[in-house]
Amino acid sequence: MPAAPTDLRRYLVALVSLTLIQVVSTMVFNQASVLAPAAAAEFGVAAADIAYYVSIVYLAAMISTVGGGTITRRLGPIRFIQSGLTIAALGSFVFATGGVAMAALSAFIVGLGSGPLTIASSHILARVSPRRLANVTFSLKQSGVPLGFAICGAVLPTLALDFGWRWAAASVGVLSIAAAIAIQPLRALYDDERSGGSARLPTLAEILEPLQLAWRDPILRPMCFIGMLFSATQAIVVNFTVVYAVDGLQMSYVLAGALLSAATVAGAFGRIFWGALADLLRRPSAVLAAIGAIIAMAATVMSFSTPAWPTSAVYIVCTILGGTAVGWNGVFIAESASRAPPGRAAEFTGATQLFVFCGALLSPLLFRTVLAITGVYEAGYLLLAAGVATASFFLARAARQRG
Repeated sequence: MPAAPTDLRRYLVALVSLTLIQVVSTMVFNQASVLAPAAAAEFGVAAADIAYYVSIVYLAAMISTVGGGTITRRLGPIRFIQSGLTIAALGSFVFATGGVAMAALSAFIVGLGSGPLTIASSHILARVSPRRLANVTFSLKQSGVPLGFAICGAVLPTLALDFGWRWAAASVGVLSIAAAIAIQPLRALYDDERSGGSARLPTLAEILEPLQLAWRDPILRPMCFIGMLFSATQAIVVNFTVVYAVDGLQMSYVLAGALLSAATVAGAFGRIFWGALADLLRRPSAVLAAIGAIIAMAATVMSFSTPAWPTSAVYIVCTILGGTAVGWNGVFIAESASRAPPGRAAEFTGATQLFVFCGALLSPLLFRTVLAITGVYEAGYLLLAAGVATASFFLARAARQRG
């Protein structure tokens, strides 16, 4: 898709602002997973039951993603992002004040607010980014996701121990509100092409059209499946690392949080590296297939980890897993946007994101079910490795056939 003429100021402001917004939205999205060991004890449930919270978040995100591209063009991407951040903040406050039932409600609210953010930001970046830098640009913006995970892992356990997990959750909500207010001046820069007019919801035909177009694309079709499995693995890494480290590897809460930070910081660097490599090779689908192969190997190694392993060995494996399982998203989104017709990047990104959210929705439930049946976390990692390896094979074959 040809990029719009790029103004350097608009490009840089968009890249920096949207990356910071991604950090904040990820913190809202991931806070419950990091706070699970503390909150679960008060709720009287197992920490691994965070799987249900995560799945509700992704279910709501899928719902709010449907038709998000059309809404972005009508409302304006910055207004859409502000609305999402405000709704997600409300979810944080609900989580901070209630019990199990309110936690489930908060998960749904957080998902509704978080779902449209990638669609709206992709719409902006597709307009202002130079085509030759598309993969690295989207990867830089998406590096905000693992950075948000890393900040959660590094900061929230300490806040929870010092002030209580409820205050830690509330502080994330305040941060989200502050971010929504801070980007108000960006409306003049990026909401200038909004269509306005009717505020009605998208029709079924408007929702299905980008899905149909994406499905007909010979590269996007296998990419949808690999995106689903990549997101499934990422959901397990970011939502179960702390729980697995505490329950399965018998690490301390703070050390487990640091392990998540190490994995997600590696993911931030991985997103930039894989994006630059995809731009250099001009073969983003082949790069995604290679990422999948490494994920499968790292997840397999992780399945053999035990409390007897040296801490350094666990950190190395988690770093490799984080650099790939958390590092793929920028290349994936850039490739999705680049294959969209002019002006339709938001709709195409939304179409592929439905598959991404589907993987993240189902994997925590599957992982939790496998854990309940086998009694060990390692079986879940093996199952993920097999799925990712299979999808990577088919994507590599499709990329090779396309030359």
